[in-house]
Amino acid sequence: MDKVLIVDGDKCTGCRVCELVCSMAKTGAYNPEKSLIHVLRNMELDVSIPVIEASCDYCGRCVDWCFEGAIEFVDWQDAALIRKEARIGRFPSPMIASSAGLRQDAGRSGEASAE
Repeated sequence: MDKVLIVDGDKCTGCRVCELVCSMAKTGAYNPEKSLIHVLRNMELDVSIPVIEASCDYCGRCVDWCFEGAIEFVDWQDAALIRKEARIGRFPSPMIASSAGLRQDAGRSGEASAE
């Protein structure tokens, strides 16, 4: 892994455009389930957190299309500095092995949880 996804939770609106762009770039279809980036929503804290799968190739299309500027890829050294100087709301994103363990909760729009 060459890069780390940095998330600004204060800016992420949970719009999921990053998921659509990634799925189109990787599969040729708008299908968020096939995306390598997933936006997890915590309804209790009212925060959206984009996470990437380990198989992400860091093409940057999700970053380019993030209208709010909530995500960016940085190299490891910059990520370490960001983590050290972290402020609430901006942090390195968690990485997941795959989306197989995520499920959409049909009762609550946009909320995902680990099974």
